[in-house]
Amino acid sequence: MNSIQHEGFLLGIAQIAVTLAGFSGLVVAIRGASPTDWHRRDIWSLSWMFGSSLGALFLTLLPLLLISFRLHAGPVWTVANLAMCAFMIVFAVVMALSGRRLTRLGHQPRVRYFPAAATFLLLVCGLLSGSQELAYSRKRGLGSSFWVWSHACSCRRSRSSCF
Repeated sequence: MNSIQHEGFLLGIAQIAVTLAGFSGLVVAIRGASPTDWHRRDIWSLSWMFGSSLGALFLTLLPLLLISFRLHAGPVWTVANLAMCAFMIVFAVVMALSGRRLTRLGHQPRVRYFPAAATFLLLVCGLLSGSQELAYSRKRGLGSSFWVWSHACSCRRSRSSCF
């Protein structure tokens, strides 16, 4: 089985993500109120914790999964980076829109600027990861992003072994 250069680091992040998800579950279990008695902002905050921890878990394990298909490291990191970029941007937008809807319904945030700051930080990180991949792919000519896209399209047409 192929190995990836920073496998230990990725597994460490995955362990932290599992710990955060477990902490989120512990918060739910210790809380004495039934789920119907929860404030809508509490449910929104819990979805932030679960979404970010499970997203980090799956995104750190994605390169390890892809390397098990005996792919080269370049396309593995490109696919993982683009998946992370897409997840972070979509998650930030969805959480911002749902938080805005809650605020309009009269459910103010518990900490005044925290939701906006967390959303902004996640969005910036997603944009930076995507722009980093685009800059790196431009540096290499057509780049890894174009290679992954064109190779996926040619594999779909030929229906043969892709890698």
